[in-house]
Amino acid sequence: MNIADRLKDLRKNAGYSQEQLAEMLEISRQAVSKWESAQGYPDIENVIRLSQIYHVSTDYILLGSKNETSPDDVLPEKSKVKREMHTTTRKTLCIIAVIAATALITVLFIAGLDLIASFSY
Repeated sequence: MNIADRLKDLRKNAGYSQEQLAEMLEISRQAVSKWESAQGYPDIENVIRLSQIYHVSTDYILLGSKNETSPDDVLPEKSKVKREMHTTTRKTLCIIAVIAATALITVLFIAGLDLIASFSY
């Protein structure tokens, strides 16, 4: 697989259009198109930015080296945000459940004490 194919696969796996990627890199959509059709190559700054966007090594982008992260490991940013939100939501729900359980136990304990006190008189 050549650089052009890797760039196209990375972009598609991340769920970005050429336009979206171009906006993130502050370049034209045509530049992205040229990279993906092997009519040109990204400069070093853009290779570094692409590696950060896709969470892969620059070696992977340039050489296809799978020593670090392959395109199958690339998650769309939207999925990462959803996963982080899901984790935060789960933590929040656990905290709410603990608070609710504590409140219920406290209410039952107080009700039990009142019941015991009513039998004492």
